[in-house]
Amino acid sequence: MKLEPFELQTSQLKIAGLRNQVAEGVPIIALHGWLDNAASFLPMSGYLQIDRPFYAIDLPGHGLSQHRPDSCSYHLLDNIVDVLAFLDALQKQAGLEQGCRKVTLVGHSLGGIIASLVAASVPECVDQLILLDSMGPLTDEIEVVLPQLRKAVSKALNLSSNITVYPDLDLAIRARMSGIGKLSRDAAACLVERGIKEVDGGFSWQSDPKLLKPSFLRLSESQVEAIFAGIECAVKLLTGSNGYFSNPQALQKRIGYFKNIEHRSVQGGHHFHMDGDVEGTARYVNEFCKV
Repeated sequence: MKLEPFELQTSQLKIAGLRNQVAEGVPIIALHGWLDNAASFLPMSGYLQIDRPFYAIDLPGHGLSQHRPDSCSYHLLDNIVDVLAFLDALQKQAGLEQGCRKVTLVGHSLGGIIASLVAASVPECVDQLILLDSMGPLTDEIEVVLPQLRKAVSKALNLSSNITVYPDLDLAIRARMSGIGKLSRDAAACLVERGIKEVDGGFSWQSDPKLLKPSFLRLSESQVEAIFAGIECAVKLLTGSNGYFSNPQALQKRIGYFKNIEHRSVQGGHHFHMDGDVEGTARYVNEFCKV
């Protein structure tokens, strides 16, 4: 499946990404992980056999999508409205009546967290949910809430941002290789190509520096349980054999929150859809999306 770049103005922000050229059918929206971008789905796209519209989007502040205004922060729950605004804009572009339109959501890491929140918020609109090494947001016990809030407020008041500048692309690629969810060189280069911009002295990240600021508040585990219990659609969970969910006990606890979930493990780390068993991951996605 070939993906091509696109931009779409929504009621919230301008969203960029990569899409196929299929116009008919239930759309599939793919959401990448924190500080990644839509290119996260390029390695897998060569193995996808999907005859439905497919959109891998850059989340706000990531890749080539618009940043939030300086006065705004990147709260996790705001992404629910971003995704729904994108779906509304797709409907307007296609000349369809406004209202709930069925969609399949695919999410890696942070993207899977957002996809889960959307599926729980508007269950009538999501027909399938595919989670790639993603099992919901980080949570805090009550005794951690105040220290977390104080830390976040302190960071929010610090308006200065240290922008890293790499004198050449090779150094940026090497930095991404050792970053979140360590990556192979090819996978890192794929993300860097879309996620870097030229600046005085070299190259710097496209992503909004505000994304690095800590969250003000995190959900509790009981809140995550209640949210997951509200997901009505079938869920396919794929985890990496060396990913973030290698603890079976913790994994089973959250799996138990869902009404209808199937779990498979594939070879690879946190980014197994990029540099692990990419073909096997695509095969599972193909099977699920054809149901």
